[in-house]
Amino acid sequence: MPDPKLYFSWLELADGKKYVKDAEAREEIARIEEILQNGSRYIGKFTSAVVGGETVTTLKDGDVVTSITTTTGTYVTGTPTGTDKELMAGDYTQIVEAGRSSVEFMWNGTSMDEFGSTSLLKALAFKDSASGSYTPAGSNAPSAVSFTGTADGDFVTGFDVDPVLPSFTEGAFDAGSLPSFSEGAFTPASFASGAYAEGVAPSFTEGAFDGGSLPSFTEGAFDAGSLPSKAADSFDAGTLPSKAADTFTQGALASMTYDAVNEGIVFGAGTLPTFSEGAFTQGTLPSYTEGSFDAGSLPSKAADTFSAGTLPTKQSDTFNAGSVTTLDLTKFDGGSKAADTFAAGSLPSKAADTFSAGTAPTLATDKAITDLGSAEAAAQVFTGSEATITVS
Repeated sequence: MPDPKLYFSWLELADGKKYVKDAEAREEIARIEEILQNGSRYIGKFTSAVVGGETVTTLKDGDVVTSITTTTGTYVTGTPTGTDKELMAGDYTQIVEAGRSSVEFMWNGTSMDEFGSTSLLKALAFKDSASGSYTPAGSNAPSAVSFTGTADGDFVTGFDVDPVLPSFTEGAFDAGSLPSFSEGAFTPASFASGAYAEGVAPSFTEGAFDGGSLPSFTEGAFDAGSLPSKAADSFDAGTLPSKAADTFTQGALASMTYDAVNEGIVFGAGTLPTFSEGAFTQGTLPSYTEGSFDAGSLPSKAADTFSAGTLPTKQSDTFNAGSVTTLDLTKFDGGSKAADTFAAGSLPSKAADTFSAGTAPTLATDKAITDLGSAEAAAQVFTGSEATITVS
């Protein structure tokens, strides 16, 4: 907020100077002026009121009314209509009835406040002091008692350390082991795979006989060929570049106009100018596609073929002398024997003996209370109940 604050009281427009007039502030100022002029306004003797939608002929402190009728008229909390008047904070009325002469109620803007009347006060209201008798009612809850004292006497409660008897443990005896002998394993001789070939017996196969074939002639096929041809050419002229028209809106200027009927200033914010560029299309380039060419083919004739046949033939006879049995001594394993092993055993032995002398017992003690001392009760809790005090 600026310091100092800046205020304005009028606006200079094209059609003249306009002065600021706040209608709500003027109404509130008029209301305040009326309240200040009248102070706590007396609105006459009470006749009736509307409380919670019902009409009553008396009032209580804290009543929320919507209207009050007195000897001077009807006052309402909302906007008055017809001959009604507005009920304002500080308005008060007087109720006159038997035993309650001159009881006054004031509207505080939300509810009624009762002011009372001295005519209803009794003799006790004018006394400087009063006395009466009263007997408290209730009960005390039970309370705990705690003791304090000294603990100075020792007594035996058992063993701090239990006794341990002497013990003897004889060393373990190891009898040793006897000598032992293990003979090495024996592997017999054997032939490895492939060392022995049993050979093949002689055999004879007579040659096959072919009777030959007769001569033959086949005339070659004739192809008439085809004429040359060419597909039609194609041409695309393309499209020229183009651009859509730009659009422009000049907007509107802000404005302020005076409403003479309602005595107000009307402000128009206006609008900002806008511009939209037309869309651009780049078009396409011309294109040309040449038709494909087929050279065709010349007439042709496949070559004639002649087969002279074959003369009768007979394959030569074949003889297989077989093979002799062989033995490959390089694949012979003459057998083996593993080395013998001997263990000399071990001499007997005995572990050392152990001896524990044990421990003597020790006594455990504790303190005993020899003097109770004094006892003090905890604070008691008092639970009261309703009672009546009579003052005269």
